[in-house]
Amino acid sequence: MALFGRSKSAEGGFMDVIRCDQPEYLVWKWRPEVAEAIDDTRKEAGHSREGVNATTKENAIRYGSTLRVKDGEVAAFVYQQQDGTLQDFIEGPYDGTIKTANFPILSRIVGAAFGGNSPFQAEVYFINLAGIQQIRFGVPYFDVFDPRFMDFAVPVAVRGTLTFHLTDYRAFIKLHRLIDFNLETFKSQIKSGLARYIKAVVSNAPANNNIPVMQLERKILEINDLVQGYITTRMETEFGVTVSSIDIDAIEANKDSEGYKSLMSVTRDIAAQTTQAQANVNIQNLQDTQKINAENMQESLRIQREEMQRAQRLQTEGANFAVHQLDQQADVAKTAALPFPASSSPAWIN
Repeated sequence: MALFGRSKSAEGGFMDVIRCDQPEYLVWKWRPEVAEAIDDTRKEAGHSREGVNATTKENAIRYGSTLRVKDGEVAAFVYQQQDGTLQDFIEGPYDGTIKTANFPILSRIVGAAFGGNSPFQAEVYFINLAGIQQIRFGVPYFDVFDPRFMDFAVPVAVRGTLTFHLTDYRAFIKLHRLIDFNLETFKSQIKSGLARYIKAVVSNAPANNNIPVMQLERKILEINDLVQGYITTRMETEFGVTVSSIDIDAIEANKDSEGYKSLMSVTRDIAAQTTQAQANVNIQNLQDTQKINAENMQESLRIQREEMQRAQRLQTEGANFAVHQLDQQADVAKTAALPFPASSSPAWIN
């Protein structure tokens, strides 16, 4: 870390700048420059770093060193006390000198044994809360059964990407030892757990969600939602990480397997029979509909004819009635025009 410069203390030795400048990380352990120099020397000599002043040089932090924690980071100090291992956390942003007055951890770390001047022993880990981690996963072929045809096992493989980040770093630390933390090892552990979860969801999808095995590849979005809902809580409980998303790229059935071929043959035959039966039903329905329509048409025509005949009769009767009325009126007029007989003339006429 000579890039950032070092200042010399009044008691001799150099102060450290405790910071993390890794471009991508989840958990990164800081080591003093003196430990790094020793480690580099031993690597050049072909030796491992294990057992070399691991409890002194590597974990020595000088009083007066500078601590810089960026926004989105947490610096975790792990140190030994008589009552066990303790942990303290400094959340970013933080930029200050490690002194008893302004650094709360020192009241517990720096004791009479160091006199406030000598290096104190603590491991420092930087935890990335802002970064997003991605894992590409592939679940090898596993057997999936259609509940309608339990005799045929179809091998299915799943590929995709899991995206996660850290939210509750205290819960994360409880679940994982920070010492010798390795991101790739951690990702391998997540992959193993993820494979179990995906197998559980996909294996039960045909029975629980009414998704035929032969349709799994076409139902990838539905399967994706089912997997994410299933794994989110489990990832947080078992690994201390928050799932941002899971994106399943492919669900592939082994089409060369005997189970796939047998199930395809059975379902194809059933589909053909179902199609033929449905076609027969459709034809019968069409014939029945045509017969009903013909009968309805005949009835409609019969009713229409009867209505027309009735209308014609009413029209004829109306015309005859009008003629009859005219005849009656003519008769009345004729009767009124006849002269009175002489014998029957009224007396007042004479």
